[in-house]
Amino acid sequence: MSEILIERRDGGAFVTFNRPESRNALNTNMVDAIAALIASIDDDPEVRYLVFQGAGGHFSAGGDMEAFGQSLQLSSDERRASFEGRIRHNGKCFLLLEALQKPVISLVRGAAAGAGLSFVLASDFVFAAEDAMFIFAQPRVGLSLDLSLTYHLPRVVGPKIARQLALTGAMLDADGARLKGIVDEIHPHDKLADALASLVKRFGGVAPRAAGRSKWLVSGSDRRSLDDQIEQEALALGACAVEPDFDEGVQSFLQKRRAAFTGKVV
Repeated sequence: MSEILIERRDGGAFVTFNRPESRNALNTNMVDAIAALIASIDDDPEVRYLVFQGAGGHFSAGGDMEAFGQSLQLSSDERRASFEGRIRHNGKCFLLLEALQKPVISLVRGAAAGAGLSFVLASDFVFAAEDAMFIFAQPRVGLSLDLSLTYHLPRVVGPKIARQLALTGAMLDADGARLKGIVDEIHPHDKLADALASLVKRFGGVAPRAAGRSKWLVSGSDRRSLDDQIEQEALALGACAVEPDFDEGVQSFLQKRRAAFTGKVV
């Protein structure tokens, strides 16, 4: 049985964590497969969005505790090198995810913990089932937050709340996560697919590459001066203005019809 299922359908790429016997605990092979998928869809106009979800009753329990147990047999130097190397390697996936100019959606049923929560916080949209739990698990087993969690968390909830969640190894239910801005919508367990379908319809009303560039501009705005941000806006707008979707957008407006955007360069 494959530990991760990847499907391309309905205009999207779907990633399903598929280790239900371990609550979909993550390992390096799974993260590598996700990284390869992200790289392959980055410039693919047929893929409009990326979805993360878990098989069975949970999203992902995060790190593999069996592997952590095996690491206890290593010397201190070996263990340090192993953990540092794992984060540096797996972290490359989150660099690709951050740079992806497509909508990223997490559909969360059951537990999203530790490294699993990293995928949630890196998403643009988070839809949760009523039984969803969001667990900052690393401090509960003697580890610090990792895999981009300390980058995305303060940007989502603010620095003070982020510190509080980290310091307490917090466990949030769906309502609590929504109050803190982690969750966008809460739905019954069997209605998440309908919520996703409704969201995907909204994507159809915008030009994919224009929306993707807008996402990139917003995501990096806190690392640029205003001068640099305006320059990047100019470059992005210029690129959009010479693509077919701009022609289609203007013509559809003037002709009073719905635009048929393709996301293609030529």
